[in-house]
Amino acid sequence: MENQFAGPSRISIYASDVNNVLSRILQTFGKSRFDVHYIQIFKTEDENLKLIIVEATFPKEMMALILNRIEKIIEVHRAFAHADETEKRLNS
Repeated sequence: MENQFAGPSRISIYASDVNNVLSRILQTFGKSRFDVHYIQIFKTEDENLKLIIVEATFPKEMMALILNRIEKIIEVHRAFAHADETEKRLNS
């Protein structure tokens, strides 16, 4: 089975606002040598929780593994993938 690098995929991550959580999330991508194109951090209603949006390019079949690795980080409460807008358009 051939690894298909799709366009960039977005992942939303809710994590505690502590030192080094961002670097540990980015290490998840760096260990596999996946390129991170975009990252943005937002405040949430809970002052101890941040929303982190990461956009990276990696094989589609790696999504579940990446989400699993991110959620193993103690400070991460939840991580989920965004629906691929181009895939939605093609299937319509």
